[in-house]
Amino acid sequence: MARAKNTTGNQAGFTLVELLVVVGIIVALATVSIVSVSQFSGKGEEGAKSSELATVQSAMDTMMASQSIQSITANNLSTLSSGQNNFTSLPAGTGAAPLLSYMRNNPTAYWYCWDITGKVVQLTAATTCA
Repeated sequence: MARAKNTTGNQAGFTLVELLVVVGIIVALATVSIVSVSQFSGKGEEGAKSSELATVQSAMDTMMASQSIQSITANNLSTLSSGQNNFTSLPAGTGAAPLLSYMRNNPTAYWYCWDITGKVVQLTAATTCA
């Protein structure tokens, strides 16, 4: 019959100090990764905001060029609909097609003002244009 070995002096495993070191390393790595990821939050919104402004400005430029419009009536945000711009009034008094036909997506997420030359300014809230 085989005798059972006495394992009290030769046990395998991790000590408490080794486990604490491993847990500490994991916590430090998690902290660094969370800080790295959190700096990118909101970058998507900034990109979408600037992209929408570029789209509206491009549509305004295209509309003015294709309709041979030299100047338009400036927008004072009196054309709001459901909290967003209603571009169907453009260009006022010229009889040309509205800006909306030059834009693929409508409604927009932000508010816009423009001057008589067609330069578009983006606002984050429905306030009066300067």
